[in-house]
Amino acid sequence: MPSTPGVAEQLRAFAAATGIPVADTQAGKGAINFDHPMSVGGVGSTGAGSANALAREADLVIGIGTRYSDFTTASHTIFAQPDVKFLNINVLAFDAAKHAATMVVADARETLVALGDALQGWSTDEAYQRGRRSWTPTGRRPWSPATTATTSRCPPRPKSSAP
Repeated sequence: MPSTPGVAEQLRAFAAATGIPVADTQAGKGAINFDHPMSVGGVGSTGAGSANALAREADLVIGIGTRYSDFTTASHTIFAQPDVKFLNINVLAFDAAKHAATMVVADARETLVALGDALQGWSTDEAYQRGRRSWTPTGRRPWSPATTATTSRCPPRPKSSAP
């Protein structure tokens, strides 16, 4: 009998099929591999520049099992679009309701299967499909494992012209 993929595997398949970038939280590390094409790293106060830039411009945030802590939301400043909408998938209604979200109180894996089925054949615009490896904010170099030993996970800041 074939095994049914777990929620992490379903998330990876969902991201690959739809082109939706995936940011992780401190508690969600490992839900998507760091080298998955749609992984953009951690989001929030301690997150990656790639994930935070996407969070700032997102018009829809799908939260899967997140509690939206202050580290994740940068004290509610990271999701900057005035009309940003939230779809929160959680087994607890309390956490699914955060950010005035459309609540889905259900099993994450089953919900991802249903969303994948509903979105079959649909994909984000290619310009939006920028996982961590291909993301280059304002022309800066993309993150790569080779750069983390000597620099932070965020791209380097431009040098100041101030004296």
